This record gives sequence, structure tokens and C-alpha cells, in this order.
Amino acid sequence: MLRIVAICSTAAAVLAIAVGSFNPTLAQEDAVTVGAGPDRLCDPVLDFKRDAVLSPTDRRNILRHKGTFDCPEPVPVAAVPAPVVAPAAPPLPARGVVFFDFDRAELNPEAQSVMDDIIADIKDRELNGIIIGGHTDTAGPADYNMGLSERRAQTIAEELIRAGIPARIVTTEAFGQTDLAVETADGVPLAANRRAVIDFQR
Repeated sequence: MLRIVAICSTAAAVLAIAVGSFNPTLAQEDAVTVGAGPDRLCDPVLDFKRDAVLSPTDRRNILRHKGTFDCPEPVPVAAVPAPVVAPAAPPLPARGVVFFDFDRAELNPEAQSVMDDIIADIKDRELNGIIIGGHTDTAGPADYNMGLSERRAQTIAEELIRAGIPARIVTTEAFGQTDLAVETADGVPLAANRRAVIDFQR
């Protein structure tokens, strides 16, 4: 709704309308609002009497008319949701170590629990490779221990592959009794040396 009240002479107003200098559909900027309700003014300009006048794009007629008109209700700006940032994955363990019973290549319950934790840590993670080294203590012949260490490494590899780790990134190595965690004399059974070491390549 637009109500126009001439503040200049009637002749001037008629002339202004006749020549098209007054356009009641002119858009106003929404920087300022005066009043409230349906008679509020959008972005008014004040004349010398401090009355609000229509703010047309044609500045030549800025003091010729004043009026009130319905302002559009402000459109609420939808809140932009904050981007969801996935939590950083925990760092991969540097390596895993699984211990074996004397002269055995199968996983005992404790070793199985360790393997379950390792698999949970690395599953669905980006890895370039997994190297498994099998080891024994010094009890028994060296050639027998070499074969035993190979079986231990293979046991770990099979557990990883069964859990969904790609077989193409799994490599096994056998060290027998040549790379002891704890140095001992020959023929000494020691649990700390009966192990498989799992190294992760990122």
C-alpha cells in the first residue's frame, strides 16, 4: 500500500507525476526502517522538516514527495550448519608382538586377545604393507627352530587375512633363533624369544 502526500505545490506534484519522475514502485534498500506495522518506511530519506520522504533512484525528486508503504517482512536467514569434521583416527601402533607357547605355532588365548586388539587397530586403515617376523628361543636344533618361526609368522598372517586384511600387503619372514629379543646361551627356553613381530608400513 502506498500513500502519497504532496509537500510541494499541487502543480509541482502533478508535473512530477506527468513527466514520470515519481514512480511508486521504486525499490528501496532495507538499510533503515522507520515506524512499525503496515505503515513503516523502508530506507526513508528525511526532508528539511525531518519528515520521511520516498527514496527514489531519481534523486532530482527526492524532496517532492513523502509516503508510507508496506515493507516486506524480513526473510529469516537460514542458519548454515557447521561442517561436520570427522575425528582424527588414532595413530597406528608402531608394531605388534605376539608370544607363543613352547614349541607351538598356534595362538593361545592370551595371544588371540592380542591379535584381536591389533586387528581392531588396523582394520579399514590405509596401509602399504605388513611384515611379520617369526622368532624362537634357543631351545632345540637351529634348523627346526627356523621352520617353527616360519609357522608362527604364517599363523599371524592367516589371522590378519581372515580378518579382512588384503593378502597382497602381508609378508612373512622367518628368523628362527638368530634374532633374539633377550640374548641367551644355546638351548635356553625363554618365553620372551618365542614371538612373532608385526611391523606396519604406512
